[in-house]
Amino acid sequence: MAQAKVSDRGRRFAVLRTGHATEYTERTYGGYGRMLERLLRDGGDEEWDIFSVIDGDFSFLEKGGDHLLRSYNGFVITGSSADAHAEDVPWILRLCELLRFLHLNQKKLLGICFGHQILARALGGETGRAAVGWELGAKSLHIDTETVSKLYGVQISSPLNAIESHRDQVSRPPPGSVVLASSAKTNIEMFSVGDHVLGIQCHPEFSKDVMLDIIQSRRAAKSISDEVANEAIQSFEKNELDPTELQALCKAFLKGN
Repeated sequence: MAQAKVSDRGRRFAVLRTGHATEYTERTYGGYGRMLERLLRDGGDEEWDIFSVIDGDFSFLEKGGDHLLRSYNGFVITGSSADAHAEDVPWILRLCELLRFLHLNQKKLLGICFGHQILARALGGETGRAAVGWELGAKSLHIDTETVSKLYGVQISSPLNAIESHRDQVSRPPPGSVVLASSAKTNIEMFSVGDHVLGIQCHPEFSKDVMLDIIQSRRAAKSISDEVANEAIQSFEKNELDPTELQALCKAFLKGN
């Protein structure tokens, strides 16, 4: 459990951990929360707290919680194997309530994969199982580069290769949102709401070894077929990866005015 205290130092961010990484990823990279912190942190004057909401850690909502929430400049929601559309999982329902509150208070909200989906659900969109099944490995995204540049002041390539790991997707974006990216199998790869919400379906924090370990873990658990696993592995031979453009986009959104 993160020990959160109000600070008057530099900018402050909270990562809401919604999933458990594989043993390899936990051991090598410290899990999803630490991976996103490393992707997004810029300097020593930034403070990053990680709360494992999947394990019920909503301690930042306890005594003095409202004041504490307002002390954060932004919130990052991680990926997860959980279903963002689940109706009977208490921590997911509580997270939806929190995201709606933060949205109403214009807090920066960056959602990655499951985080992208739960943001869409919480703000009035729809998510669910993708009819096309699993999307795994290195895939090509088609970005609305002009709109991204206008919103965040960054230049980004299109098409752009990125790592995907999902079988759910956003089927309808929230009211008032702008769809910023799509792919061959996923119509809504990225969306924004105003200047304070950004959902991204892919994983800019993942490296090739992390994704390959996930693929082999899912193959061993028989949650994916050998055919799906082999296709995902081969995708890395066809698509060169460079996460720096997505990293720049995430930072520009989270830390821009």
